[in-house]
Amino acid sequence: MHISPPVIWPRQAGEKYADWVMRCMPVDPERNYPVNHLKAWHGGIHLPHLDLSGVANPVRAIADGVIVYARRPSEKPDDLPLAYQGRTDDGCVLIRHEILVGDRPVLFTFYSLTMHMKQVRGEILSNVGQKVKREQILGTAGYVDGKGAFHFQICCEPKMLEVLSGRIHGGTDTAKPGRSGPVYGKSYYFAPAGVSLHAGDAWLKPNSPAYCISLPLYITDDGSRTIAFHRQADGSYMQSGSTATVRHIVEPSAAIKGVKTWSEWILVSVSGQEGWIDVSSAAVKTYTDADLPDWDGWSIVDDDPTPDSQCNSKRMEKWLAEADGAQGAKLMKSICKFPFEWNSATIDTRFSWVKHKSKAAPDPLTAEEYKVLTNYIGALCFFDKLSGSVQAELSGEIWHFEPRAFITQIQKAERRLLFETKNNMNDFTADDMQHGDMSKEQILQQGKIKLLTRFDFDKTAEEHFAVMEHMARMTAKGKYAPLIAAMIGQFKKNTGGIGRHQLLNEAFLEHKMTRECVAKIKSYISNALSQNGASTLSSGDINGIENSFIRKDIGTKLPKFDDWDWQNGLGITVHDTFATRIFLDYLNIDKKKYKGRLVFHIQDHFGLDIPDLNGKGFEFISWFCSWFILQRYNKLNFKPFINEATFSWDIEGFI
Repeated sequence: MHISPPVIWPRQAGEKYADWVMRCMPVDPERNYPVNHLKAWHGGIHLPHLDLSGVANPVRAIADGVIVYARRPSEKPDDLPLAYQGRTDDGCVLIRHEILVGDRPVLFTFYSLTMHMKQVRGEILSNVGQKVKREQILGTAGYVDGKGAFHFQICCEPKMLEVLSGRIHGGTDTAKPGRSGPVYGKSYYFAPAGVSLHAGDAWLKPNSPAYCISLPLYITDDGSRTIAFHRQADGSYMQSGSTATVRHIVEPSAAIKGVKTWSEWILVSVSGQEGWIDVSSAAVKTYTDADLPDWDGWSIVDDDPTPDSQCNSKRMEKWLAEADGAQGAKLMKSICKFPFEWNSATIDTRFSWVKHKSKAAPDPLTAEEYKVLTNYIGALCFFDKLSGSVQAELSGEIWHFEPRAFITQIQKAERRLLFETKNNMNDFTADDMQHGDMSKEQILQQGKIKLLTRFDFDKTAEEHFAVMEHMARMTAKGKYAPLIAAMIGQFKKNTGGIGRHQLLNEAFLEHKMTRECVAKIKSYISNALSQNGASTLSSGDINGIENSFIRKDIGTKLPKFDDWDWQNGLGITVHDTFATRIFLDYLNIDKKKYKGRLVFHIQDHFGLDIPDLNGKGFEFISWFCSWFILQRYNKLNFKPFINEATFSWDIEGFI
């Protein structure tokens, strides 16, 4: 976990992260985001947590960062100017956070503000400019306008929104593909009108019956359900269909061969009809949570033309007129642009509208009433106390986020890609994945000593498979012996695609090379955390881990089966591996200890390339020759496939 709520309650067994965040952060509906009950911009939310008992539930830092401002609470919260509408505490802490986002991370900078604190801890007050860690206690909540609550907000400078979402204005640009980095979270697709929706087993038969969709589809896939939407004239999205997620990754269709190394078919439901779409086609655009897609509810609101605090956004006005259930989701995922509200120099610009009668202010304030109000606001402001660099980032109109939605979103982006091979995953264009591409005469030309090769074209396909199956029985013993038979069986089905076996995952997990690889990564994580003061891993730290696989003098090796694996069948069917990706799924740091999880995605090709039968000696072994003929001979044409293993390894260590 690299971000968490400002108030933490124990997480219940099986509780989803988003649900936990919402339970920890209940909101006063009159002081919600992004507008308050007076329809004025409100940069945060009020959380009704209060230190009423002897044991307080403290307010904490939501992520690692640097304290840029901290104010000791006034001793007179019951007097003016603070007690404008009741007791108000003015203790506050402003933290600048730099956090890595995504698998291939980018550095995103944002600010969190806790205002109306009854108590700010001494080590926070005395360490402005110093680092603070996630979950470190800042103090306790106090009162605001006579209510037990505190204000919490998250904001960033204008340019940082592009780092986070890939844009600073408007909606998702469906004319362009999604970001290549960072990427994280769910998958999203845009299929324009005219894209083919195929019936039947389209991933096996791309020329299966199809019809062209008449309206663009906006698709969301969270790994369990695939939901399709149509966009309405007013810009909203209406669900068109939903189905359990089913996907098939296979060799590229003729339409994209030479451009992509695979086709990815997903099942979608559109207006009651199910069919398959190749989301790897050039017409379909792919996105992730890193793109903050419109059809997932995100919107960028920057249409308020006025510099005051009154909300004059037409879009916001429309949403606020909707029923509570409809508006709530839209408001939570709205990213709104308006000035930082804690700047005393802009008070008149932001609030003079309350002196003039209008729909928003039917009872305008008198001069004396306005003075009392501005004195109250001024007593809470602190912008002039900030350093020049912080003022520069928080000047003018800045972006604000609903804190609960923001925290949930950023937590999705914790996973880090530690290493990936130069070979790509899902590469069906490699030579060992080719099939039916050679004549008898071409195959007979293979091998350095052609008189000794064992190519037998008198055998039928069944007889060639019998040779392979006999080899499997003779060479594979022990726990993993069933794997080679299962792989030959999949080869015999001639469906290609991806093969997954739980027993293969276990074989990797139990192999000594995997243990050695994990031990090396743990060592690098421990050293990096020791050197950076037990902060989260930086981009440099991640690069160091990646380099440990590349540099031979460091010697971190990838998991593979090149030890005594000829006796269990894995040395034959897998042996070395083609492509590997290693992720750090999460990293929790607690003082001098850490816990995390490594996730391995490993692929190898169950197929033979031409070099396999030229100089390695395999051309003198009958079952290898049978395999090659079954795969490459144009009159048999059995499809090779990709074996994929996915497994995780929980790690812990000392710093």
